[in-house]
Amino acid sequence: MTAVGGFFELEASTGAGAWHREALALTSGRACLRAILESARPDRMLVPFYVCDAALEPLRMLGIPYDFYRLTPSLDPDVSAWPGDAAILFVNYFDLKGRHASRIAGILADRVVIDDTQAFFRRGYGRCRSFNSARKFFGVPDGAYLYGPDVTGIRPRGSNDRAPAEHLTTRKHGNQELAYQQYVAAEAQVSCDVLSPSPLSLDLLSGIDYEGARAARRRNFARLHDGLSGRNSLSIDFTLDAEAAPFCYPFLPSRPSLHRSLWEQEIFVPRLWPEIASRPANGFEWERDLAARLLPLPVDHRYGDDDMDRVARAVLQVAA
Repeated sequence: MTAVGGFFELEASTGAGAWHREALALTSGRACLRAILESARPDRMLVPFYVCDAALEPLRMLGIPYDFYRLTPSLDPDVSAWPGDAAILFVNYFDLKGRHASRIAGILADRVVIDDTQAFFRRGYGRCRSFNSARKFFGVPDGAYLYGPDVTGIRPRGSNDRAPAEHLTTRKHGNQELAYQQYVAAEAQVSCDVLSPSPLSLDLLSGIDYEGARAARRRNFARLHDGLSGRNSLSIDFTLDAEAAPFCYPFLPSRPSLHRSLWEQEIFVPRLWPEIASRPANGFEWERDLAARLLPLPVDHRYGDDDMDRVARAVLQVAA
């Protein structure tokens, strides 16, 4: 029975509904990967060295052996032939590797898993399995979407009703420092549990202007590329395909340790991913250097041309 009267609940606008209507909604990207691994049960998996520890967590939890593979300077797998008995994790970095993801999905089919956590707007690749993350693109407590031929057989083990949301409301109220502390605590609670997203996230995700958000990301990405491409050392194709909505503008300066210089100007650029520095290199020195130097510049729908121009000026100043 629905209660009548009393104080108001959090207002969630009613939009066109979820973007991923054909996918299985789960709480996080790592929960999606765990569900895939529990369903497919590969004997071992190949994963890129340039990846976060969160992607390794389900493999370790389920006791599935894995080996790292190298990347080329264009962020493609540096592999001449894939071993026939291994599953492969392919990361669609920054949503700039969508074309390569489609090609490898067509070749390897259900042997490949596409990590689209930096490519929220992708809607699967046919016979292969893929997953993304809403938390990296929108202000929601949790939410991720799983695509694949066998997702209808996966049953979430409940709902993630305790997903923290305090960091979202605190930042909305303007307390950036406290919000960041709460965000770090919230991120530490993200797990591999195969749960449905929180009811709050489902409501919020049904009211987003997705087309507007995607257009803004593409526009902001192009603005930064116009201003910074001449100084960008990253050897990657920056041409956006029709589906792309970039996670960030990846800028590779000629020297490391520029993050703090931008933070001091209140341009908060994350490190992707600091834990890589603690792994034994053994042939992965390029990936470790990339993790230390790369500046993933924000391009999301909160910002416009003036913001992108400010970011570009700051980057050129500190990278000079």
